[in-house]
Amino acid sequence: MFTIYQLVCTAISFLLNCFLVWLILKHSPQHTGKYKWLMMYTTCFEIFWGAFDLPAEIIAHSVGCAFIVFRINQPDAWLDKNSSSWIVLVYTAIFGASMALFASHFIYRFGSLDRSFGSRYTSGWKFGVLFFIPLVYSVWWATVVRVWFWPNEDMDEYTRDMIMEKVGVRIENISYIGAMFYNSDGNGTKTLNQSAWIGVSQMWFMIMSSMSCIFGFAILCYLRLRAQLSIVSSAVNNLQLQFFYALVLQTAIPLILMHIPITIYFVCPMLDLDLDIASSFVASTITLYPAIDPLPSFLIIKSFRNATIDVFQQVFCCRPGNKYRVRPAITISGPGREFTLNAN
Repeated sequence: MFTIYQLVCTAISFLLNCFLVWLILKHSPQHTGKYKWLMMYTTCFEIFWGAFDLPAEIIAHSVGCAFIVFRINQPDAWLDKNSSSWIVLVYTAIFGASMALFASHFIYRFGSLDRSFGSRYTSGWKFGVLFFIPLVYSVWWATVVRVWFWPNEDMDEYTRDMIMEKVGVRIENISYIGAMFYNSDGNGTKTLNQSAWIGVSQMWFMIMSSMSCIFGFAILCYLRLRAQLSIVSSAVNNLQLQFFYALVLQTAIPLILMHIPITIYFVCPMLDLDLDIASSFVASTITLYPAIDPLPSFLIIKSFRNATIDVFQQVFCCRPGNKYRVRPAITISGPGREFTLNAN
């Protein structure tokens, strides 16, 4: 059954992201350009993520040298065990897409600052490649799961007692993906499970390549913005700075709520540490991610913030005395300078 926490997060995610779609379509700054469609792409992805996460009811645990991601098959469920396994697979594929989502943003942001790079790599049909990159990571991640982390008898036996202890059901009544990083013979001698390490190595490559791209292009964007703002301050440069700070915060949210917990979740069984410390909050933080990720756009991008305040005033402050209420200003320290974004 859905928990109140899941329902609340899903409802907030749907409302905020749908509102952000409206802001992007109706209140995007004049110089937003094609970046508007990349923002729309991310927002729609987060709507889909929140909508899929609620009915999927995914649970994650680790025990000893193994990790397992599963959903319980209720007796009255309309999906059989095999079909339910594909729900888990799609869930992991969505997570894989999220690894590359914000990397595409930073690539485009640098292309909008560096005309030479932009004309070579993000203009024309090459702009569409930025939408395709998360799909490639999604398919790749799902392929790794299907080939190297699919259910098998060894995993059944290794996790049987843990599943009964944690959720009170038999291993036959769940659909899962997972792997053991070590095999053990009758004498207690442990050897590497090659299939698990091949699979997780590919996942680490996807994670590290995405994060390297994010941090690398973020630094390049910062340096280019700093150089431009030291020469001239313009509305376009200020808009670039707003987009940059909003993107940094939007990237920090999944980094904190997803990447770090998932890293801990993988590292413990890789080191054969029987510490299920990440399992207690990994599913909760992943559910929270799409609910709060739109907030930086509301707060930092001036036109979005103004429109949001207008909506709140119309909904909650309809009294005549509030018509000309002064809106708050936000001060942002930019590279080498400081400026204030007035909402009025």
